[in-house]
Amino acid sequence: MDATVFYRFEQGFSMVPVYFWLPALGCLGMGFMFLNVSAVAEQFRLLFDLNYAGLGVFLSAPFWAHTLVQVPAGLIVDRLGTLRALVLSCVLCAAACFVPLLAPHSLWLAVVMRLIVGLATGLLFLAVVSAVKLLCPPVYMSRAQGLQGAAFSLGTMVPFVLLPWFGGFGWAAAYALGGLLPVVLLVLLVVTPLAPLRQESAAASLSLKELLAVLGRVAHNRRLWYIGCCHGFSFGTITALGNWLTVMLADSSKASGQVVAGSGGGAVAAWSLATSMVLLAGTFARVAGGELGRTMPKPRLLALLVAGIGLFYLLVALACSSWVSNVWMLLGFALPLAMCCGGTYATVFTLTIEVAGARQTATAIGFMSMLANCVNVALILLMGVVRQYAGGFAPAMCLVGLSVWALILWGRKIDWRSRQK
Repeated sequence: MDATVFYRFEQGFSMVPVYFWLPALGCLGMGFMFLNVSAVAEQFRLLFDLNYAGLGVFLSAPFWAHTLVQVPAGLIVDRLGTLRALVLSCVLCAAACFVPLLAPHSLWLAVVMRLIVGLATGLLFLAVVSAVKLLCPPVYMSRAQGLQGAAFSLGTMVPFVLLPWFGGFGWAAAYALGGLLPVVLLVLLVVTPLAPLRQESAAASLSLKELLAVLGRVAHNRRLWYIGCCHGFSFGTITALGNWLTVMLADSSKASGQVVAGSGGGAVAAWSLATSMVLLAGTFARVAGGELGRTMPKPRLLALLVAGIGLFYLLVALACSSWVSNVWMLLGFALPLAMCCGGTYATVFTLTIEVAGARQTATAIGFMSMLANCVNVALILLMGVVRQYAGGFAPAMCLVGLSVWALILWGRKIDWRSRQK
């Protein structure tokens, strides 16, 4: 194997493939920044005097920006180069996390900075994917994507374990620790000799006509639409669970009288550890999904896992409905739901890379991720609005489950053997 894909950390204690640690660290930071606010959402709700519908809008703010930047970010990475895009995104992420500490009670500043987090993580994500494409040998691509996805899920879990230890200052720790992770990645990018990334030449500039032609080819690819929607219901479910599962568990606990010691009668914060365990299940599933993608056809694996997502959505809807409302049943169904979601990650991105081809990878992944984030934002808003005005999550979970099954039926019409559809 080409020795240029291996580098030592500054201390030189071991040799680590850069296509493993660089995307893993980047996605760990992204996962943390996505859900650091959600882990202490009740503190932010009280800080800004919001109801649950307003809280849903605030929590979804970075995902709106993340959605809008996906296709432009893909073009920026293709034009600017991977290393420059990594550095720029790290600087923006760090600034957006630290600035709200200057005026913590300012809702407009918090919203603007969360929007910048969404923009910066969109650029960071596509730069990370581009780095994996440049550095990773094809035989390890699925494994690298699985580890990258696992690192993201681990990042979403960490706030729920760590931030409750800060008590009433969890909101401040959410900002400070979120800014620290991109600073660490930025330092490593500066001190590590990433020769293949430094030698990467920017793509030639395209005319407006050529740019529209590229976007047209990407937008007319039915397989990218299908993959994007599948990713939306998997990645989007992980973030939706991170945002709302604590509230679901607290509601079910209160309704059923199944109060756990220390829960304070179903207080939202008491269920943070249970939520982190569900997200941890998704983390392990992303690693396992990367290995499964090497042993069976990827379209078939994706269809099976998405079918599992649809099934467990319906079961979760049953568990949190008013006529059942069993907190342990809800938690038991949420675990395999997160596992099915996590298992799709590596397959989604390896399929997208195969569908896109080498010259349009970042743009195609940007388009696919834009579709996924549209679904993601819709899930977060839907659950918040339904919780506020219907008093529970069951109708939203049932609607999502049926939508997933409709997607599966549409996906059966796709011919994966043709590279033109």
